[in-house]
Amino acid sequence: MGFKSRTNKRSQRRWRLLYATDFHASDIVLRKFLNAVSVYEADVAVIGGDLTGKRLAPVVDYNGSWRADVLGRERVAENEDELHAMVRQIRDLGQYPITVDRQQYEALLNDDEAVARRFEQEALLQVKEWLEIAATRLEPKDVPLYVTGGNDDYFSIEKVLDDATYAVNADGKVLEIVPGVEMISCGYGNPTPWPCPRDISEEELAQRLEKMASQLADPAKAIFNLHIPPFGSGLDVCPKLDASVDPPKPVIGEQINAGSTAVRAVIEHYQPAIGLHGHIHESAGIVKIGRSVCINPGSEYGEGVLRSAVIDFAADGKPISWQLLSA
Repeated sequence: MGFKSRTNKRSQRRWRLLYATDFHASDIVLRKFLNAVSVYEADVAVIGGDLTGKRLAPVVDYNGSWRADVLGRERVAENEDELHAMVRQIRDLGQYPITVDRQQYEALLNDDEAVARRFEQEALLQVKEWLEIAATRLEPKDVPLYVTGGNDDYFSIEKVLDDATYAVNADGKVLEIVPGVEMISCGYGNPTPWPCPRDISEEELAQRLEKMASQLADPAKAIFNLHIPPFGSGLDVCPKLDASVDPPKPVIGEQINAGSTAVRAVIEHYQPAIGLHGHIHESAGIVKIGRSVCINPGSEYGEGVLRSAVIDFAADGKPISWQLLSA
């Protein structure tokens, strides 16, 4: 989708927010997001949850050539340049390439705990690298960056986010992101068919959200940056999964609403100006719940596509326009 000129709105527009989520370790999506800050002239940048990936990708050294599974097919790199290109492709797909020899590869195949430790190590390393890159790109422009983990993300990324020199770990906080406009953020979610680190009950999620929302000075101007979309909103439609098998598999032809009732309830009660959501990759859209504009830009990280949303705010802090973008 192209981006419309906003020249005729410059007299109204005071600041612009760029939002995207569910990068799942895709380097190219992160690079596109940082580029989009300049292209769309954003004043504030927000990255929602699920920063980390889902797969460790061994790149095995065979005496000077390297082999790896890329998109279900064996790919061979015959020299350092080809190896670099292969590693970059794997990172752009949202996977963690690790270069190992055959002995190390065989050892990993037989040690699930070692795989889990290496996976977490690579995930944390990449998040740290991303935040350093973001600081280099955004600090000179004086564009603040707010980041949260998501239900898929290790708790150990919290220290990486807290230690960042420029980005702000927004999870669980009430933050004034521009004068008069506050944002609350939550990367926790309602239960899923997978044992995700931040899956909690609807009751506990409601308590977390209420604790933040009750502190807002002016909820009508607030932004609710909540990883899980509101239940039944149309931003939470996904295939139904058969959880009786491991891993869970889609039930062909059946869909469900997988959003959170707690998220919906807090939005209905406090009626924030904007709700920023993600989690359900295939359910991009913009809907209104009462006066609240709720947005899920969706995610196509595996295809290297940045799905994002741009929101313009007027001088009084109220949103005046919003648009979904794809790059």
